[in-house]
Amino acid sequence: MISKWINIILNRKNKIITKLVMLHDNYNRVITIIFPIVIILLAGWLTKIILDPIKFENEKEYKYSFIKQRLIDIRSAELAFKEKNNQFTDDFDQLINFVKTDSFVIVQKTDTLIEYYNSVYRENQFKDTLIIDTLGKVSVLDSIFSKKYAIDSLAYVPFGNGIKFHLSSGSINKSKIDVPVFEASDPKPFDPIDPLKIGSMTEAHLNGNWQ
Repeated sequence: MISKWINIILNRKNKIITKLVMLHDNYNRVITIIFPIVIILLAGWLTKIILDPIKFENEKEYKYSFIKQRLIDIRSAELAFKEKNNQFTDDFDQLINFVKTDSFVIVQKTDTLIEYYNSVYRENQFKDTLIIDTLGKVSVLDSIFSKKYAIDSLAYVPFGNGIKFHLSSGSINKSKIDVPVFEASDPKPFDPIDPLKIGSMTEAHLNGNWQ
């Protein structure tokens, strides 16, 4: 009777051991399959962490190069407008129409001496005189850009999906003198912590904030 129970216990022990061995084998197989997957996922995650900032900076640099050039073009148009009107404008339609339709007068200035008779001293004398000759006219578009320049796109932010630059103008008092100022900026920059703008509404300068 005792031997019978011993056999039963031994059989159960063997079955338990067999099941444990099977579980261990299965566990090893699972680990063998899962571990490489975990390594691949981890490597992909680490690669993304490293490459995403580099990709962002490369894309930013590419897009910002076009935006900076457009802001510089806006400044050129504004300076031409100011030369003719003694002030800047905050209206893109007005600015673009000015560039498309207005023109500059080309003059030649020559300093020369003119002889004249001085009735007080009763003698011929010479005086400096500035002679101004009008040579013709040149369109503003040809003068600061070219005929092929897409002037109608001047107001739009490159890669901005139709977003226009924000344009302001006015004057500030500098050393008791009213100085015309303007500012053009990207209202929805690609990098919110590094927005681009040119000119200033608070300082008498016309540079871009990257210059």
